[in-house]
Formats: sequence, C-alpha cells, structure tokens
Amino acid sequence: MNDLLVAFIGIVSTGATSYLTFLFARSKYKQEVEKIKVEVLQARESADTIAIDNDIKLSGHYKEILDDLKNRYEDRYKEFEAMMNRKFSLLEEEIKLKDRKIKLQQVEIIELKRENRTLKAHAKANIT
Repeated sequence: MNDLLVAFIGIVSTGATSYLTFLFARSKYKQEVEKIKVEVLQARESADTIAIDNDIKLSGHYKEILDDLKNRYEDRYKEFEAMMNRKFSLLEEEIKLKDRKIKLQQVEIIELKRENRTLKAHAKANIT
C-alpha cells in the first residue's frame, strides 16, 4: 500500500509539476511574443524614419542638382548670347565691306563707261 501511495503521489506530483510548468512556460512565451511584437513595431518605425530621412536627403540632392542646372543653363545662355552678338557684329561688318566694295565697283563701272565713251568718240573721229 505504501508503494501504491508513493506511486500515486509521484503521478500527482508529476501532473502538478507538468501543469505548473505549462502555466509558467505559457506566461513566459506570452511575454516573449509581446516583446517580439514590440521589437517588430520599433523596427517598422525605425525603417519608416530612415526612409523619411533618406527621402529628405534625396530631395535635397535633387534640389542641388536643379540649382546647379539652373546656373549652368544661365551660363550657357550668356555664352550663346555673347556668341550670337559677336556673329551679328561680324555679319554687320561683312555687310559694310560688301557695300563699300559695291560702291567702289559702281565708281569703277562709271569710270569704265566714261572711258568707253571716250574711246568710242576717238574711234568715230578716227574713222571719219
């Protein structure tokens, strides 16, 4: 009977120990799950914060690029305008030179016509 009592107490104590272990382990696992949930939420918030910071940095970088593009465009426009002004001046000078050349050729034509008339008059005088 003693053996039976010891066996019964052993079975009851094993069952009680198993039940208590189950209860403590369950609360421990619940705490670990809650801890993991909190860590996941913190990781998400951290990722969102990092993404926002990266977007801010990227927008700053794009702003610098656009500002630089504006400056380069203004420089190129000024260079183009200066080049066009120089070309315009050169073309005006070329037109003036052509006008002078035309006037000189007109004077030469008048002189040649006068000389031609004179030669024709001398030729008629010599023939008659």
